[in-house]
Amino acid sequence: MLIFRFTTQQTQGWALNIKGVIIVAILYNSNYDQTVPFSDVCVQFNLATNGSQSFTVPGTSINKYSIRFGYTQNSNIFVSSNTTGTVPTTGTSNTQQYTEFRPGSDGSQRYAQGGDVLHFITPDATGAYFGISLRQLP
Repeated sequence: MLIFRFTTQQTQGWALNIKGVIIVAILYNSNYDQTVPFSDVCVQFNLATNGSQSFTVPGTSINKYSIRFGYTQNSNIFVSSNTTGTVPTTGTSNTQQYTEFRPGSDGSQRYAQGGDVLHFITPDATGAYFGISLRQLP
């Protein structure tokens, strides 16, 4: 009777499977453009029409975060930092500081620190689904 024992060994992203075939697994590396791990600080909202919701960034002012925003392409969302945002009425403009329309829609991120309060509001008749994820900066 023959008994075979197989093990998998991994070294620097290479592993051998039970047939002895090399499996290539790419290890996390910050050199990959726009590649980051999932965040453990995420918030999802179902915004009601003209109803403001807020989120307080965790920590104190020494905690710095990069914030990534996520929403559908046709959502109209205003995001305010440390101020309550408003939706401009028809035929008017809004020059409120620290309030942005659809921030991050171009793929960019925003910066915040612990204790900042972010406010979200949408004029969309059906409301809007919206999410943010934070990654702590060094």
